[in-house]
Amino acid sequence: MVFHLPRFTKCCCCIPLRIGSLLIGYLSIIISCVALASISWLIYRVASFVENNKDSPSTEHTQEELEHHALSLYLSFSYSILVFIYYLIISIILLYGAHLKNPKYLRIYFKAALYLLVLAAAMVVVSCVFLGFIAAILLLIWSFFLFICTIVVKSTALELEEENKPKTYEMQSLYITGRIPSAYS
Repeated sequence: MVFHLPRFTKCCCCIPLRIGSLLIGYLSIIISCVALASISWLIYRVASFVENNKDSPSTEHTQEELEHHALSLYLSFSYSILVFIYYLIISIILLYGAHLKNPKYLRIYFKAALYLLVLAAAMVVVSCVFLGFIAAILLLIWSFFLFICTIVVKSTALELEEENKPKTYEMQSLYITGRIPSAYS
């Protein structure tokens, strides 16, 4: 059984597909760079908090609890960094393919983005367990954005393949059917 994704004719109801794919590529690069910078800053903050409270832990939590929570944050942040580095790489592939009008690279992006959707679903679960519900909601919104972008890029690849496809010519009859030329009668 095959499931066909819908095919868009425009991106955001008014932008041509190729320009929409370029915008998606640039926006994806910005999102992944901001996410990588934010996660790196959060890792630094957690590490500095653990270092500052190593000798004098608060009365609410023991040193073991503090280290356990820090380890869970390190694991979830590390996984997030890997996912966003992957997102950055496939966004560069998308931009390269969209600028060259090469559907081959757009198809590579499409397949990689489907894999990224699986990674994003796992990231939602990891963030829900370790970071909380609010982080999971934000990642679900990002996953939906990624899914819509994947459909737009797939539609762009199909449109470029149709443009690059050689035209097929049909043999047409020289005579109108039903009429016999006078030379043969």
